[in-house]
Amino acid sequence: MKNIKAILLMILWTSFALTVLYTLGAFENFRDPVLVILISLSLLSIHITNMFIYFRVGGNEPYKWRKFN
Repeated sequence: MKNIKAILLMILWTSFALTVLYTLGAFENFRDPVLVILISLSLLSIHITNMFIYFRVGGNEPYKWRKFN
């Protein structure tokens, strides 16, 4: 259950961050070299935050699939 909560929080965070990037026009200005570096750093920070959320909320054990008897 912890893993599902972590995945849901990751989805919420990612959708929020991508919405912010979209409203700032990041996807329209991908040809400017300075903005490309800033956009790539923001995408990297989104990914790192997702990893932090997963390990903080979900714990250190990986997702275990349900075993059918």
